[in-house]
Amino acid sequence: MKKILSLVLIIFLVGIIISIAIAQRNNNEVIIKSIIVEGNNHLDSIDYMKFANLIGSNYKDLSLRIIKDRIEKHPYVKYADVKYMGGFKVYIKIYEKNFESILIDKGEQYILTEELELLPFLSGLRDINLPIISNISRKDSLKILTQLRNNHDILTASKILSGLKFTSRELYNELSVIDMNYGKDIVVYFKSIDYPVIIGRENEIKKLVYYYSFWENLKGNEINNLINYIDLRYSGHIYLGIQDSLLVGEKKL
Repeated sequence: MKKILSLVLIIFLVGIIISIAIAQRNNNEVIIKSIIVEGNNHLDSIDYMKFANLIGSNYKDLSLRIIKDRIEKHPYVKYADVKYMGGFKVYIKIYEKNFESILIDKGEQYILTEELELLPFLSGLRDINLPIISNISRKDSLKILTQLRNNHDILTASKILSGLKFTSRELYNELSVIDMNYGKDIVVYFKSIDYPVIIGRENEIKKLVYYYSFWENLKGNEINNLINYIDLRYSGHIYLGIQDSLLVGEKKL
């Protein structure tokens, strides 16, 4: 008799636990009728919604966790906060990865983040004012969502960008292209001048810091119309290529 009573008690307690669990789950379920996306800069919110398969009105099989997981799988998203706001609305706050440059390799365009992660250049990408890195030397094929810190040219170009940003935000904003020239002399181009600046290899930041003081004197100067190129490869001098002649600056690096 005691065994029967014990068995009945156990079954009764298990039934209570299951009922509480079901009730708790029902209380936690949210009815979703609309989703709001904010924090997006790289792409329109609808592009993120399409990627996460959140377009449409049938959200009955979705949970906040599922929505968060889908959004965070997007290559441009660092992480996302997903909250239920009441009134059948879900709010998604996207935190995007920080873009540093555009990489052009064998005719294909990619995005490089500040962490040197390689991202696809997706259609719908909003106008972005980023410097271009081109003609890198590499042995291995490029793989999306991998970091390129082991590539010497990528690392050097990133150091140039950081050095310019630290030296002069104005000059950094003028930067257009860093041509890595497949491991040979590095050449940079600026938006406001029509000629290249050859910086070669080694001491790239030091050379550009020196060029900055020189550039300050060149701004708005008519001599810009006569210059074919500027050469910083030779320590201690800045060479100006002017038509068929050279002018040599004597300031030391």
